Amino acid sequence: MKNRIFLFLIVVMISCESDSVSPTGVYTVQGYVYYLGDLANSVTVSIDGQYNWSSTTSNDGYFSISGVSEGNHELRYRKENVLDQSASDSLGFTEKTISISVYDDVVLDHLRLPKVVYLYPAEDIGVTGARVLWSPTDDESFREYKLFRHITSGLDETTGTLVHVSTSLTDTTFFDEDLEPYQEYFYRIYVMNDFGKLGGSNLISFYTSNIQLLTNGGFENNSATNPIGWDMVPNTGNSIEIDSLFSYEGSNSLKFSHNSPSGCWEMWIYQYIDGSLLTGGSAYNISMRYTADFDENTFFNLIISNSSMNEWITIPLEFNDSQQWSELDFTFELPNEVGTGQTKIDLHFCVEGVRTWWLDDIEIVKVTP
Repeated sequence: MKNRIFLFLIVVMISCESDSVSPTGVYTVQGYVYYLGDLANSVTVSIDGQYNWSSTTSNDGYFSISGVSEGNHELRYRKENVLDQSASDSLGFTEKTISISVYDDVVLDHLRLPKVVYLYPAEDIGVTGARVLWSPTDDESFREYKLFRHITSGLDETTGTLVHVSTSLTDTTFFDEDLEPYQEYFYRIYVMNDFGKLGGSNLISFYTSNIQLLTNGGFENNSATNPIGWDMVPNTGNSIEIDSLFSYEGSNSLKFSHNSPSGCWEMWIYQYIDGSLLTGGSAYNISMRYTADFDENTFFNLIISNSSMNEWITIPLEFNDSQQWSELDFTFELPNEVGTGQTKIDLHFCVEGVRTWWLDDIEIVKVTP
């Protein structure tokens, strides 16, 4: 009899111990996801970022996740490649994160995805700026738009530069004026609420406009005999003047006359430009038409200088006395540090003997970003 009572007590003790270490209850979380009023398929639903607590909605927007432990969790639902207006490699996404309490099976019968934001093609593209526009989201938990810019397509919050933040749902345009000439830029916008992202837009890109750095390179705008925008230094006994009887294009060219039979009395023309128009490390091209009354292979120096640089670029010229216009097309590269202040551009000649030459249609443009 004593043995039976002892065995009964052991069984009761084991039973009580088993009840005290029983695992927490697990439940099922299920529901339906909608986008713009329609049931949304191919939506990824996950809880706490756990791989084994994830699902993808079916064609009728339904998902089910089983084995979820009881307690408080974060449920995120996300749909990729929403924008079929965009290129296949730059589609937008929409997502939302909510808090859920799981102490029984949970049914979420109307989870609503925010309206995805669409970046339109940029407008008012200029040399140093452009206007970026986007469609608004429609989520009531909206906190802000964050617009990012980069010079490659690998653009996200970590690689891009944050150029604009707006906390107004209807503020959907921004003019970015901190750009460089002839440079490709990429943009993407993210929509945020207090939990994090509500979505990300498609990716857009464009090139800013190129710029002709020099003004009045054809010498058509003049005050008396002086070309507007240019300063001229002929040096003693020489002359630099507008020639309205001989030109490659238009009505005028610029005529240089070196009048000393011996030695080189240097002659140059120059003008100032805004140094912020230059891009360090980029390639530029100088082009012009030229002719002369003599035959000689010579050169001139293109000098670009400011407080940060003093570049002397030697450029060959093949003068001939045929009175036929030749074409110069020469590419050069600027140093990485070019400064942003007032920048002087000189065309500097050193020609010996009694000689005359003419220049027309001078241009300097950027040729690589």
